[in-house]
Amino acid sequence: MRILPLESGIIYGPLYSRRLDRSLGLNILPTEYKLCSFDCVYCHYGRTRVKTLTPEGHDFPSVPRVLKAIQKALGRYPNVPYLTFSGNGEPTLHPHFPEIVDGIRRLRPTLAPDLKLAIFSNATTLAQPRVRATLQHFDAPILKLDAGDPETFTAVNRPAHAVELSDIIAGMQGIPNLIVQSVLIDRTDGEVSNIQEAALEAWIEALVILQPSHVQIYSTDYPVPDAGVERVPPYKLQQIAERVHDRTGLTVTPYWL
Repeated sequence: MRILPLESGIIYGPLYSRRLDRSLGLNILPTEYKLCSFDCVYCHYGRTRVKTLTPEGHDFPSVPRVLKAIQKALGRYPNVPYLTFSGNGEPTLHPHFPEIVDGIRRLRPTLAPDLKLAIFSNATTLAQPRVRATLQHFDAPILKLDAGDPETFTAVNRPAHAVELSDIIAGMQGIPNLIVQSVLIDRTDGEVSNIQEAALEAWIEALVILQPSHVQIYSTDYPVPDAGVERVPPYKLQQIAERVHDRTGLTVTPYWL
């Protein structure tokens, strides 16, 4: 199995993203293993070595170290449009995630006044008031929703113990400028797929509840750890985008390589 390597440091890029154009990536998670509250069947970083919602004791980079790396990177790339929290798992698991965001906001006026903040998150920590409040400061809070029913959610995202889909949907409601990202997959091995009719309908119903500003859908353009995962072709993504828009009026953009 060939998967992509983990990020080896705090800053990576600049990257040219399908969704954010030019961006500096920010990894505030450990560099030796993936730390996440999901173990998604399609993750291009492979299986989740540490799957948890309570990551006490793990070797996170300190707040001063993160801010120093950001300051250095912005000195080199002052005109980059976005700084994007992503990296080796779920960025909001860092115990000092709010302090890091506050520090960036203090640095921004002098180093990069036009810099926007983005995050790719699975929304599993939004029950924590500090995390939820911190997301208010993001220009592009891009939150994952791959399923609208518990069975599909469990099969596709393989969440940590005590993570419930209903809590994720409840936590995402009311997030300003909410952008939903959804990875759509099919299966060659008979396992649950999130594009089959019942699963797709449940996902659409969840979008109706959330009313995001934008929905971004894509599939597995990179290597994945599960051999049974099948890529959804571009024409099918386009059909699904049109179906969702026709049903809900939401803006839906499909992406592919």
